[in-house]
Amino acid sequence: MIDRCFNPVCKRKLHYLQDGRVVRVIRGEDDNVSVEHYWLCGPCYATYDFEFSPGGSVTIKAKAGGEQTSEFNFSDVLLPEQRSTKRTPGTNRESYRGNRT
Repeated sequence: MIDRCFNPVCKRKLHYLQDGRVVRVIRGEDDNVSVEHYWLCGPCYATYDFEFSPGGSVTIKAKAGGEQTSEFNFSDVLLPEQRSTKRTPGTNRESYRGNRT
């Protein structure tokens, strides 16, 4: 469960999703699928974004232009072992696992 901003310098507490960015990271295959969520608060998301390494680690990196935003963004990230499986936005984990049979 997400409880704080992913930026180690910030660590703002999450009370409700009003701004920023949430990503859902799906790892594993078949019956060993795990789902992790990461959140950058609005002020941090204005300056940083998530970076996903080929090895599967999640970090943050500075945005090129330091764009300001007050939007809330949510997206899925399929790590390398899952990238061959295509999903439509908004499908949940049960639908995802059901499509893999």
